Amino acid sequence: MSDKVALGVYEKAGKTASRSPLVALLLSVCPGLGQQYAGHLVRGITLYIVLIIVSWLAAIAFTYVDSRISIVFLAVPFVGMAAIAVDAWRRASKQPEEYQLKWFNRPVIYIAVFLFLLVTVNPLMDMLVGGNVVRAFPVTSSSMAPTVLKNDLLVINKLTEPGRGDVVLLDYRGDNASSRFSDVIDIDLFKRIINSLFGTDEMPYKDGQLVRRIVAVSGDTVEIRDGNVAVNGEKLDEPYRYSHDLDETIGDETPFGEDFGPETVPEDSFFVLGDNRNFSIDSRILGSISTQKVAGKVTKVFWSWNFGENTIHWERTAMPVK
Repeated sequence: MSDKVALGVYEKAGKTASRSPLVALLLSVCPGLGQQYAGHLVRGITLYIVLIIVSWLAAIAFTYVDSRISIVFLAVPFVGMAAIAVDAWRRASKQPEEYQLKWFNRPVIYIAVFLFLLVTVNPLMDMLVGGNVVRAFPVTSSSMAPTVLKNDLLVINKLTEPGRGDVVLLDYRGDNASSRFSDVIDIDLFKRIINSLFGTDEMPYKDGQLVRRIVAVSGDTVEIRDGNVAVNGEKLDEPYRYSHDLDETIGDETPFGEDFGPETVPEDSFFVLGDNRNFSIDSRILGSISTQKVAGKVTKVFWSWNFGENTIHWERTAMPVK
């Protein structure tokens, strides 16, 4: 039998053809297609759905395990794909030499089934789990350094209620974010400051999404003097804070200033600051943030890539954000 027939190019329901385990294995690059090729359509669809569900459960488990050992959960999707491929090989090898082709043993049906699952199961799980339980967020600025670095991929837990000291994702999308920030800060001035400090015009937010630390909650009184933050009259111990000496760089031309408040945080609101204190659009500029703008608590670094050195920050990968 030619390779084309083995690959199913000329397959047609009612005819007979052997099932090649190697072809079933290769088709398993798209999980479940190998089973379909081997004559087990329902099994292939079921395994695909199970893989997606188990992969999301592994992502949730990764979020809640506060240890580097949690990295094993990242291997679950790959282990699952390997197991499905082995199953496809075995199913194909058990079929008789004169296997009677089914209606679904056609290349166009293989593609149609896979695309159907891709545009139904995947988006549904992303909407249910990614929208309500856990999601990933890529960092595009240095406003939370050194706690969160530019190019980190963070894990956002949407089930945990954030509180004082937690790092959170703020979501201004759909709120005309660029105009919102422009209303409260001179963007041109801010870019000059950034360029002076870092030699770049990058802005410390991505499409209206900000990663910041909650330093005060509803009812707290916040005051900043000489760069030191006090909540309810008590100075905060901030080992995570990093500040540049703006006076030496740009003099008095700064939107931040050394002093703020005192100001009481309104009901259902948070007061947030960036750890990279002089490179952060936060509550000193935006005011207190409504809890409705909090899209989740940042719990872990999923992946950390150093573009400058073209290397992975292994010491940060799978570690909790505190």
